[in-house]
Amino acid sequence: MKNLYARYSTYSFRAGILASIAVPLIAFLTYIKFFSDLQPLINVLLVGFISFGSSTYFKKASRKLSETMTNTETHDFSVNEFNFQTDISFHSRLYLVSHEGEQLFVVEPTKQKPISRYLTVFSLVSSGLIIPITYDVMSLNRSKVFSFTMKNEWKQFRVTVTNEQDVIIGEYIQPWRTSTFKNKGILYLGNLKLPRKIESKNMTGDIDIHDEDSLLTASYRFGIFPYALHPAFQAISTNTHIKLGPHISTDERKVYLAIFYFWLYGR
Repeated sequence: MKNLYARYSTYSFRAGILASIAVPLIAFLTYIKFFSDLQPLINVLLVGFISFGSSTYFKKASRKLSETMTNTETHDFSVNEFNFQTDISFHSRLYLVSHEGEQLFVVEPTKQKPISRYLTVFSLVSSGLIIPITYDVMSLNRSKVFSFTMKNEWKQFRVTVTNEQDVIIGEYIQPWRTSTFKNKGILYLGNLKLPRKIESKNMTGDIDIHDEDSLLTASYRFGIFPYALHPAFQAISTNTHIKLGPHISTDERKVYLAIFYFWLYGR
């Protein structure tokens, strides 16, 4: 989280410089009524002021965190709780961080498909709506843990999850017609005797998934809490918190992560 906040601060400062110097200069050279109509200049300076303020805010948040908030060691996927934290990047990228703000994994488009990787700057592409998009989930030393592919099959979305050896460990299918107002689909997992039906309460609210024995396998919460008072999360207005049941298998954890990513960022 420390390096993320530092990067937010840097980019906010650059945006402030651009808004305060470059944009007024361009406006002066191209806008005939620049001196008689100061409203464009006022708007630009306001954006610059907000950008400089954001830069200072994230810089102070970064200083509150220790240098040990990033762990580059290889982790197995046994963590039960984590938060999604987006990064500033030309292509889609986010981190999975612990409740202490420690970065555990990174999720980004696979480097094996460089063209589609950088096309994910467009949301329609990053969601798999136009072309299939494969994301790698890696430890911070860039060792692949698993991958998942989001694909629009026009009548349904398909999320295919593979392990580090590219062997399929699960698939989730969500038909268009039955998931217009809430996420609803079917999970096919290797250790399940029957497909599992998955349904959220709505498109963006809290999500709880239970197995056939009514045990909580996975949940999603969006809001200020939990961990809102922890220094690692004080600088962000909302948290995306994921919790996995301790009784589920490692492969099932990976599949649920892919499904949550699809629900939150793929639609």
